[in-house]
Amino acid sequence: MMNLKHIVLTNTNLSGFEYGVLRDFEDEIVRITGGHKVAMPKRKLPKFIDKRIGHGTRYGKLREFLPRIEHNLEADVLWVVLMGPENFLLDLFKNWDRNVGVKILYIFDTFERQLPSIRRVLASTNWDLAITSFHGAVPFLEEQTQRKWHAVAQGVKLDRFQPVIKEEKLISFSAYGRRLEKVHQSIKEYCIQTGKYYEYTTATSMQLQLDSQDVYRQYAWHLAHSFFTFCWPVELTNPKRVLTFSPMTCRWFEAAASGTVILGQPPKDPIFEKIFGSDFVISIDYTISQDDLKNIWDELWENRHLYFQAALTTREKLLTQLSWESRVKEILKLINLS
Repeated sequence: MMNLKHIVLTNTNLSGFEYGVLRDFEDEIVRITGGHKVAMPKRKLPKFIDKRIGHGTRYGKLREFLPRIEHNLEADVLWVVLMGPENFLLDLFKNWDRNVGVKILYIFDTFERQLPSIRRVLASTNWDLAITSFHGAVPFLEEQTQRKWHAVAQGVKLDRFQPVIKEEKLISFSAYGRRLEKVHQSIKEYCIQTGKYYEYTTATSMQLQLDSQDVYRQYAWHLAHSFFTFCWPVELTNPKRVLTFSPMTCRWFEAAASGTVILGQPPKDPIFEKIFGSDFVISIDYTISQDDLKNIWDELWENRHLYFQAALTTREKLLTQLSWESRVKEILKLINLS
């Protein structure tokens, strides 16, 4: 494997907190394969065209009518890792795969509404391996694209997500991402009344000029310093985003690697329980009364050290299953390059 030339095609125009996990995955591919990154080319188009023909836009299908220009890549193994198919730009080029051997495609988000963009990515070349991060998406993807798909779960860099001792747990409760309003208001009021700290946000920063991995590093620090963090299935907080499956996102892996106790509800994907077990998430019934929710917060806080120790025990058992390193090796095995 080490004698093969691996390149990871990376979109340098992407910025924002959500791309930190993508950059970590790219870095691990480079480290393990001895490869290097190559910037994805970008077409210089008039602004009035460029804004209108993006993947997922109303006129996205018109991309196929733009004249292609030559672009050359040279690699024994090409890795294309996309947060979503909308980040793919090579469909506007031709002959880019002429000097490429094995072509690996990995897409984090493969939701139903992204199908037109997914099809354009697939049509750009003859991919040797097409991978989604969502196991539950495989049946719909194979039915709609008429090709073989593999599922390889998301992960983390273990040296970024590390637990801290209980004395350093400065954040009582946290919620990083979408929230359920009833639970959010309940825990917010509880922490105000009891003098505890509840940290919540849908993004750690709106400053897009910051490096995505810098912001991701800050998020990892806050997550590790939380006793409890809330995680909910995507289809519960945003039903329009996913229709036919229950995705397992990076949030679960990040919290598990941080030794943070997870509150909420797990996704319904059967692979979740196979990886994390049946008691990994402390289930919160968001339909109960405010008084009953307050009683739950009291019990959790009173026994926080026991819950924290259980989270650390779970982390040790799952450690090798949580890492991006294990994901890279899983993919290499799929393509017989391990």
